[in-house]
Amino acid sequence: MTDRTRDLRDCATAYDCRDQLPELAAWMNDDALKQLTIWRGPRFQAGELYFDLDNPERGPFEATGDEQPPKDWTYVAQSEIPPEVWAMLVTWRQPVNEAQGDSLAAQMEHTRPER
Repeated sequence: MTDRTRDLRDCATAYDCRDQLPELAAWMNDDALKQLTIWRGPRFQAGELYFDLDNPERGPFEATGDEQPPKDWTYVAQSEIPPEVWAMLVTWRQPVNEAQGDSLAAQMEHTRPER
């Protein structure tokens, strides 16, 4: 069982605390883990999408801004990571059908910065 009281905010990225996130480290390569910034805010921001690294089955969730300050600290915010890393993260331990995969690919293409 995952320790829900641990505080990983001393880790800048998931790569820095990959030993404490072994299942995630097995799912993502080191380059992706280095781009997965651990969220450090005191409260969730309304409208922002977050992902709880300790509870991946929950999937991404949109904050209302009315949530209590979190007591566990292993979240990432969508706005703080590249779209391709977010797409990889939200499929971790989630069944994804072909249509969902196509939708994720289209979203990544649409949000990719111009070169």
